[in-house]
Amino acid sequence: MSKSDEVRGSRYAGTHARPKKSFAESFIPSKNDTKKERENKLITLGAAVVVIVCLVILGIYFYQYIEAKLNHDRLNDILDKSIPDIVVIPRVEDTSGDPSSEGVQTDMPAVTEPVRVPLTLTPNAIELLAENPDTVGSVKIPGCVSEVVVKGTDNFYYLDHNFYGKKRQVGTCFADYRNNLDPYERSDNIILYAHNNKDGSMFGNLDYYRWNPAYWKDNPFVYFNTNYTEEIYVIVSSFVTNTLPDHDNGNVFDYQNYINFSENYSYDYFMDEITKRSQIITGIECTRDDVYLTLSTCSTEFDESRHVIVARKLRDNETTESFDLSLFEKNSNPKWPAIYYKYNGGSYVEE
Repeated sequence: MSKSDEVRGSRYAGTHARPKKSFAESFIPSKNDTKKERENKLITLGAAVVVIVCLVILGIYFYQYIEAKLNHDRLNDILDKSIPDIVVIPRVEDTSGDPSSEGVQTDMPAVTEPVRVPLTLTPNAIELLAENPDTVGSVKIPGCVSEVVVKGTDNFYYLDHNFYGKKRQVGTCFADYRNNLDPYERSDNIILYAHNNKDGSMFGNLDYYRWNPAYWKDNPFVYFNTNYTEEIYVIVSSFVTNTLPDHDNGNVFDYQNYINFSENYSYDYFMDEITKRSQIITGIECTRDDVYLTLSTCSTEFDESRHVIVARKLRDNETTESFDLSLFEKNSNPKWPAIYYKYNGGSYVEE
């Protein structure tokens, strides 16, 4: 052995090469680690946990998104299977002042109630009811909205449950639980709620009506089918309102309570408010005897804002060709909540 080899041997005498660390030991702190190594491992572990949690959240999101899309397509396939015949509920003619009835003796009492024609469930309603007995119909605006409508025992359950009863943030389009959709005892105003989903599902595409008169003219009708009838409504108002009193000097237009017009919830006040607030002036005639449909969803102008669309049912003598859409024009002075003017300037001028 040379002298240099002896020196080299003595230099490393009594030392041992550090064993190679396992994969786990490279990330999990141990008592043999230096302070710096422990800190680095903790940072790495923390980052790994964050990444895993994010991946899980994204996985759940995409799973529910795909599930919702598949459910939506499946339900619409059922809706598109058949188009129900329109069930006409006969009106009672008041013959008390009819000259032709004078001098006619009869022992029969005057008819005060319409004869109830037996109602038949549509084929698609039968199929949907078999899957969810809360089904009450469907609502469509071509190219904008196409949803099955349910009605629960409150206005909360279907906010975060899908049509099949699974807890999902996408929710389901639902009618106000206080509404009566019986064709013979119909509420004056049917109110439908759904989320303003960013992917355009549910009522996510109703935003088009907030600012675009051209879109309104091209899509003025809402097709609302019950389990028994097919109905068409024409949109007469679209507005954004507040739900918190602080956003409008203590005022809230509680449109959702105008289900049956009464002394406390008068038709005149309802019509006055939806006309003043509407972004579009339609010139379409409305009366107390008409039936109304309201679509309500969240809006983005300010926290807890709502975008509301109101439509009235076509009368017996009307068709979709009956309306002069050229009369539609943008409202230059719509009524907004006070919070809107606070951040955007301007003010409402009472006319």
